[in-house]
Amino acid sequence: MRKIYLSLVSLFFVATAGFAQLSGTKNIPGDYATLAAAITDLNAVGVGAGGVTLNLLAANPETAPAGTGYYITATGTLANPIAITGNGNTITAGINTVAGSMDAIFKIVGGDYITIQGFSMVENAGNTVTATGATNTMTEAGVLIIHASATDGAQNNTIQNNTITLSSAYANAVGILSTSSSTTSNASPGANTALDATTTAGTNSNTKVYSNTISNVAFGIMFICPPITATLFETGIDI
Repeated sequence: MRKIYLSLVSLFFVATAGFAQLSGTKNIPGDYATLAAAITDLNAVGVGAGGVTLNLLAANPETAPAGTGYYITATGTLANPIAITGNGNTITAGINTVAGSMDAIFKIVGGDYITIQGFSMVENAGNTVTATGATNTMTEAGVLIIHASATDGAQNNTIQNNTITLSSAYANAVGILSTSSSTTSNASPGANTALDATTTAGTNSNTKVYSNTISNVAFGIMFICPPITATLFETGIDI
């Protein structure tokens, strides 16, 4: 009986070790092979005590995942923030295989206390259909900040020290786009419909945009929110 008991304890610790929350600095490559792999793990296990920095080491350019971009749903806190640091690396937009969806290189979907910094983001030369509407394959945003639901906004996020270059040939190209008035999940092909925040918690309040260089876009920085009322408002935006 004793041997069986010890074996079960050992298996328990092996099983749980792989699901520890992320904290400290995680180097890429090193701790993870790619930034996409690191973000996937972060979304799965969350952030631990003291927060985490996903650090893409210099001279490691990447192409964002096709169709979704880097899709970030993890949430930090004031005490446990998330930083994604590029060290000057170029990130090329993925090939946008879902025509008409709201595409971005980085997407913060309902996540809080996230900083994206030090990247050079560029459009993919393979994205060529510029017609607005259901057929376009262009990248809508370098960074998209969007609420996860009408009551779960992406708040207290910082986008700083990035260079963003898309394609001004596309009328909806935006360097940094924040919206708490529409939906995009890439779970439903082409999903891009109205979804107004219904509470202040559903807005993207306290977003900070500092020292970014944005060029070759139709709009540099755009914030979209529902009509302001006495109880529903987006606040704390600092550009």
